[in-house]
Amino acid sequence: MSKLKQIKNKLKKKYLWRKHHDAAHYFCKGFGLEIGALCNPYLFNSDCKLHYADIFENNELRKIIDDVPLDNLYPNKFVELDYILKPPRYLLDKINSDKFNFVYSSHVVEHTPNPISALNDQLRVIKKRGLVYVVIPNKKNTYDKNRKVTPASVLINKFEKNIYDHTIDEALDVVKNTTNHNLYESHKDNPLDMAKKMIIEKQGIHHYHVFDETNTLEILVYLSKKNNAYLEYFSGFEHRDIHFALRKI
Repeated sequence: MSKLKQIKNKLKKKYLWRKHHDAAHYFCKGFGLEIGALCNPYLFNSDCKLHYADIFENNELRKIIDDVPLDNLYPNKFVELDYILKPPRYLLDKINSDKFNFVYSSHVVEHTPNPISALNDQLRVIKKRGLVYVVIPNKKNTYDKNRKVTPASVLINKFEKNIYDHTIDEALDVVKNTTNHNLYESHKDNPLDMAKKMIIEKQGIHHYHVFDETNTLEILVYLSKKNNAYLEYFSGFEHRDIHFALRKI
């Protein structure tokens, strides 16, 4: 085996076949917070120290996940949580500003009641020169592909007016227009009951907001100007997921 091939094999083992656009292992250093890890925390480099946050205690999370009609959905033990994010905002209220070197989340922001507020709060709790690294699904490559993208103006309006409740129309859009997802298929003929239940239960498992590259970049421009931050990394035009990293100045 050539020396070059040996090095490649070592890198593959170290980074567990990370996709080439996944740059969290490169950008995230030091003391960090991961939100919504469940039983699949990101495998950061060994010099990282992690705290974990989610919206329910693990026993409640397990009950919610087990009721979703999908096979092998998060079958392993959940991470030990350091913070529980409280309704209705689900923000990092118990965490002091300028605490972490980075905040990481994967497939979380699309579930939050107010995505810009969530990202704004993540920027608050990182130190100067800290990083917020986020992964969200690109709607073109998921079961959201037949749904309309949520306009950035709608999400900005929710943030500026402190709106954390979902409308029945938003919930109906999820039930009616999500494709090939067992959770919604059986409710297509009578979506209203399912929509009402979603709003009442607030379980954090639905994609109320839909993202592609355009509205994501519009939101990031808005956030950067508001928070004295800049977009350090963006990837997603050719991939299933959108990755971005905001650096706090």
